[in-house]
Amino acid sequence: MNIKKNWITSAHRGFVDNTLKENSLAAYYNAHLNGADMIETDARFTSDGVLIVNHDPTVKGFNDKGEEVTYVVSETPAETVCSVILSKDDVWGIQRVPTLEQVLNLAYHTGLLVNIDLKSRYECAVPVAKTVLRSGMIGKVVYALNGSGMKGIETIMAIDPDARFIDYGLSFAQTVQNFAERGKRCFCYTSDASDENVKAIRDYGCLLALISLNASNFESAICQKPDMCEFLHTSDFKAIENDYMKKVKLY
Repeated sequence: MNIKKNWITSAHRGFVDNTLKENSLAAYYNAHLNGADMIETDARFTSDGVLIVNHDPTVKGFNDKGEEVTYVVSETPAETVCSVILSKDDVWGIQRVPTLEQVLNLAYHTGLLVNIDLKSRYECAVPVAKTVLRSGMIGKVVYALNGSGMKGIETIMAIDPDARFIDYGLSFAQTVQNFAERGKRCFCYTSDASDENVKAIRDYGCLLALISLNASNFESAICQKPDMCEFLHTSDFKAIENDYMKKVKLY
């Protein structure tokens, strides 16, 4: 019996094990090695306008002397931010804060899709889409709009005409309800896999992205037939999905 999954497996901030740090190039490559279809990442501006990848407004790690350092990304030049060591003496080697371009380059050469969270919302829509264009990743990116709505969609599509989009729950579904291509382009993020919530999202004609998945909630979530499954960066999605596939009975 040949069972195939019919959802996008997305690794939130990559896949972390042992001392490997989230949002590092190694964490994203590790996600690829474990069979992810997509990686989720976070784009922020440094003080000199470079797009780097970090979830929080501040970046914490070590300098080359091994001393602990903390910088506010928006107030710090890229040279300094990207010198921060995220993990020391790891089997993957020293990991520093990556630029968005570095992450997209990794995705290009591994075939990964990328979900880019626009942390600066509409302000970074054009620079992010232009970076995607330069990286050869047109049509391979899902843009997390962070509330920038149809304005963000229209702006990005002018640069990346094959772009897809994602934002949170019913509010996003309502925002795009008059967007003719929402059924092909618009994912609604939700951690609520209840019948009522999923039906409401589907009724608006949007794609369903279930998030924060792990071994304890995956089987109940997959019953809703999601279009995307986003796993916590500490979740072994390869093992979780393989275990589920072994249990599927078609007749």
